[in-house]
Amino acid sequence: MSAQDPAAPRPGQQGPALPSPAAALPAPVRNGTVAWALGFLAYIPVPFLGLIVAGVVQLVVGLGQRKHGGLAAVNGVRAANWGLTQLCWPVLMVITIVLGVATGSPGESGGVHLTPVMRGVTTTLFGLFFLVCVLEAIYAIVGTVLASKGRRVWLPVIPFLRTPRS
Repeated sequence: MSAQDPAAPRPGQQGPALPSPAAALPAPVRNGTVAWALGFLAYIPVPFLGLIVAGVVQLVVGLGQRKHGGLAAVNGVRAANWGLTQLCWPVLMVITIVLGVATGSPGESGGVHLTPVMRGVTTTLFGLFFLVCVLEAIYAIVGTVLASKGRRVWLPVIPFLRTPRS
């Protein structure tokens, strides 16, 4: 009786049976990186639309990270809170513009002259909106880097949502 190598091909076989490549790879670590990285959608080259799309996507994907628990839930909810925070600015801008038009006076060329107070409020909100755009770049970079390193994202946001308790 001869001892046969178990890895040697048998008659009719091409070679030794190998495990599938998908079985050999470990599952990816869930740490909420994707929710922060999607903040870069704010730079879609359509003014104002990019920031709205990024806020909505970060909200939805961030909330979706809660089902993974642990660090993914913490970082995902933090990204969702940032998405809601940045969505506040377009809403405030629309409200301000509507109030400005409603309280303004008609101009000679068909436009509206804003009152001095509304002109100041509108200018301030537009300035703050551009600040939020700059913060979006900073938050997307810092949040993505921290989460990808397996660390908790500590960036300040308005806490609209809470992380679920484990």
